[in-house]
Amino acid sequence: MDAERGRAGRVAASAELLGALADRYGVPEDELDGWTVAENLSDTSLELRDRDLREFARRVAARAVLRRAFELVGPLSTARRTVREELAEAWRGELDEEETLERVLGKEFPEPGDWVSLRRENRRVQVALMMDTSLSMSGRNLALAAVAAAVLAFKVRSEDLAVIAFESAAKVLSRLGERDRTARIVEGILAQPARGFTNIEEALVVGRAELERGDNPRQVGLLISDGVYTAGGDPTAEAGRFLRLHVLLTEDYTMDLELARRMARLGRGKVFTVKGYDDLPRRMLEVANRLLR
Repeated sequence: MDAERGRAGRVAASAELLGALADRYGVPEDELDGWTVAENLSDTSLELRDRDLREFARRVAARAVLRRAFELVGPLSTARRTVREELAEAWRGELDEEETLERVLGKEFPEPGDWVSLRRENRRVQVALMMDTSLSMSGRNLALAAVAAAVLAFKVRSEDLAVIAFESAAKVLSRLGERDRTARIVEGILAQPARGFTNIEEALVVGRAELERGDNPRQVGLLISDGVYTAGGDPTAEAGRFLRLHVLLTEDYTMDLELARRMARLGRGKVFTVKGYDDLPRRMLEVANRLLR
């Protein structure tokens, strides 16, 4: 009975919060969906001042973001690579018959190194995602960036992903080496106020520091930006300190393609142009698949 009362109370509270949210966004309650909430959540003109309402909206928006990301990624499967090596222990992998036969043919007495095993292991890469959450990202842009981050989080092991949000300063939302739920990462992104300037230099400093916590030689920084910095110094020196740095360049009239190219060149990476924020999640999926090859 107490459990039923608790559920009824939560349903009533949710209905009340949903009604308040619909009023704030000027949308009929029966037409308000999670994606509409996600698009409006960081709109400064529609700021939610009530803490309970803000947290409720964030949860609703995060579910919609995760749904979009999951639909794009499709059935999840772990990226794997094939490893051939000398058979040292019978239980480790399976016999590679073709390679073994090739080695033993013509020999009267096969040697230990002629027996070859075949096994498959998960392919790993550690990633620091540095995403712009400055004023230009408010509203729909931030929601789409959250979808892109969720796409990456679905493809990379949680402990292999660090997420850094940056505007005038950079903030770590998820640390490398720590298991974190994708939903919490998305909620953290959606909680950013989308204000301030764009400090790419500090984003790179913080992102590189996260990768230094890693234990995998395969490491990469991913920077989502239009290549224009309005705070901090020239970020090219910091770009050169990465083992590999890719730039997802969002194309608009303010973008700085030349700076993006310099950062990627110094970071031994590539520039991936993004036609607009609507294209960002799909472009992120292409990049993630490339990283896991």
